[in-house]
Amino acid sequence: MSSDNSDKTVFKQPSVDGDRTVIRPMPGGRGGAQPPQQPVQQPPPMQQQPPAQQSAAPAYQQQSQQPVHHGSANAYFATTKGLNPLVNAASTLIAVFEKTRASVSHPDVGGLHQRLVNEVKKFEASAKETGVKPEVVLSARYAVCVALDEAVLNTPWGSESAWPQRTLLSVFHNETSGGEKFFLILDRMKEQPGENLYILELMYILLSLGFEGKYRVIHRGRDIIEQMRDDLFNIIRRQRGEYERSLSPSWQGLGKTRNSLANYIPMWVVASIVGAILFLSYSGFRVWLYDSSSPVVEQLDEISDMRTVARKTSEKHQQNNNKN
Repeated sequence: MSSDNSDKTVFKQPSVDGDRTVIRPMPGGRGGAQPPQQPVQQPPPMQQQPPAQQSAAPAYQQQSQQPVHHGSANAYFATTKGLNPLVNAASTLIAVFEKTRASVSHPDVGGLHQRLVNEVKKFEASAKETGVKPEVVLSARYAVCVALDEAVLNTPWGSESAWPQRTLLSVFHNETSGGEKFFLILDRMKEQPGENLYILELMYILLSLGFEGKYRVIHRGRDIIEQMRDDLFNIIRRQRGEYERSLSPSWQGLGKTRNSLANYIPMWVVASIVGAILFLSYSGFRVWLYDSSSPVVEQLDEISDMRTVARKTSEKHQQNNNKN
């Protein structure tokens, strides 16, 4: 794909010795008639993978190929709502970037390349439809291409394939290395964070998922990126404002939503009902106690009668003895 003269953010950065690029602008720019776009050439067949990699290919195929498939995978990763339309448009590419970094093999690197080319085109079209500035879209496309290229080329299967000869960055921006320009774009965008908040958040996500760029080969480069992420987070936070710290802001109830039963029934009615219940309870326990104690009382009466008879009998015997 040819470069765009309006992409001042990406193509007008100062050249650095470690990241020299050559730009070949198209004569006439967008004003002149453009020839029909040629389909992207299929990369040459990839090298045969060792048996160990081939055995692990199906497991990776379920992870890496699904995010870039045009059918159900896109519906799975697609995001229709959110604060950042640029991140929403790049959701599939972000998912592929994250999964590719952790992969150990891939059965069809050429097919993955072609599908990612199509996904980048869809990302660009979707971002423009949401109203994002064209120069911001081109800068975001540059950042995404650099990140995906780094993720693939740092895998065993990517570095041994034809991907280095046909990187996404070379397809869309006619450049072969962008590990340093990524951070030049980041510095340029941080100068006006209010206008470039969308791409700043996108680049923050890429850095958080492991993109390193030129700092991959620099001593303590990861520490530098961590500090850069912290600074970028503070910039985004100032633009977005303070987040809600409460886990559940509306945890308290709404108070009395219904009138209690006491508001409808007079207190004297309630007191009468309570008194009646107590009286019935007392009466019931008294009857139960009487029924339970009656047999015992009868037995005690019998014992008392027997003692009376025994006493009278004893008195008669004494009287008889005295007469004798």
